Amino acid sequence: MTSQPSTSSPLALADSLCVDEDYQGAITEYTSALSSSTSTDLDRFRAYSHRSAAHAELSDWSSSLSDAESALCLISVSDGTVSIDALRGGEEALVNRRAGVAAFRSGQTDLAVGFLEEADRLGKEAGRDEIVVKDLLMKCRESPKGAKGSGGVEKKMPAAAPPAVSTSTTANVKRRPEMPKYQYYQSDSVLTIQIPEPNVKPENLRVDFGLDTLTVVLTKQGVDFTVICGTLFDAIDVDKSKVVYKDEKVLIKLRKQEKHEWHELFGAGADKKKGANEGKGQAAKATSSSEGSGVDAKASGSSSPNKGAGGSDKARPYASHKDWDAVERDLKKEEEAEKPEGEEALNKLFQQIYGNADEDTRRAMVKSYQTSGGTVLSTNWNEVKEKDYEKDRQAPKGQEWKDWEGNRLPQKDNTD
Repeated sequence: MTSQPSTSSPLALADSLCVDEDYQGAITEYTSALSSSTSTDLDRFRAYSHRSAAHAELSDWSSSLSDAESALCLISVSDGTVSIDALRGGEEALVNRRAGVAAFRSGQTDLAVGFLEEADRLGKEAGRDEIVVKDLLMKCRESPKGAKGSGGVEKKMPAAAPPAVSTSTTANVKRRPEMPKYQYYQSDSVLTIQIPEPNVKPENLRVDFGLDTLTVVLTKQGVDFTVICGTLFDAIDVDKSKVVYKDEKVLIKLRKQEKHEWHELFGAGADKKKGANEGKGQAAKATSSSEGSGVDAKASGSSSPNKGAGGSDKARPYASHKDWDAVERDLKKEEEAEKPEGEEALNKLFQQIYGNADEDTRRAMVKSYQTSGGTVLSTNWNEVKEKDYEKDRQAPKGQEWKDWEGNRLPQKDNTD
């Protein structure tokens, strides 16, 4: 079972800063985690590995390589202090890849080959095809300095075989490229969509940001793929949203207008908010018009797109689009429309009588019912106040009153 950092630990804080792209702040917190007396060797392994990634985001390849090598030393078979079994799936391959990328960027292609080959091997064992690793390995081996394997022995590249001549006409047809995939993660303020396609150029990617819409079209080998097209879960700030191109992937950063977690990527968007703001006063309309979007989430005074009856704003869970006031009203109507039967109907009648009665009537009902043992219910206080039902008690026909010991109590005989 792998250990998880506490949400208040420097390691967890540093990871959160990385998600928010505050890489310099993250590096400071990773350094604090490394020097903390409460950090385990496994925490230090992750701090080195994650700090390597943060240095890479700032293009500090020398520091990135140094941290990745420090992480690998902690899991070394010979003198490491962290067991491989304690790592999460893919962590060992990832730190090797980070070391390989940093070495390649630092111009140390012969060193990069060793790390990348290990990352490739671990990826194959886990059933993953590391496209980025294979691409970098090819570049390293094509370099004059990188024609050595991980053992440092010169590798002779085999001569290219002559192209085979095929008699089949289908052999000359190119395979259609695979549809690009994507995944996303988020903080309260930013949702990041990751497309794991290496070496994407800006001219091959079209990203259209809307207030609550997103369209992403990627061109691969001359074929246009619509990767994303739809209405987002909520509104975004178009001016602050951006696309980040990396060697191994493309990141699309969506800056949320309201800081909260989206339960999914697609949803109702800002349509309901538009309708809500159109019904507000002139001040809200003027603010919305000045921004040119027709939507002002803050001017509505509520973080929810939901509206109650009459167009008034009420605080609601951000993930809910139901009018719960209407649901409550419907339930009350259903309860009122229900017609009770039998004993339930009789009890409801007594409740109505008691609820609408004056003080004397209520006293009469309580005294007569309690002192008679539930056999008499009278609403006439003038009659009840002078009467002793315990002495004049009368059991229902065929029954008689007894105490807890089974002795018969004084009562009117029921001879009818």
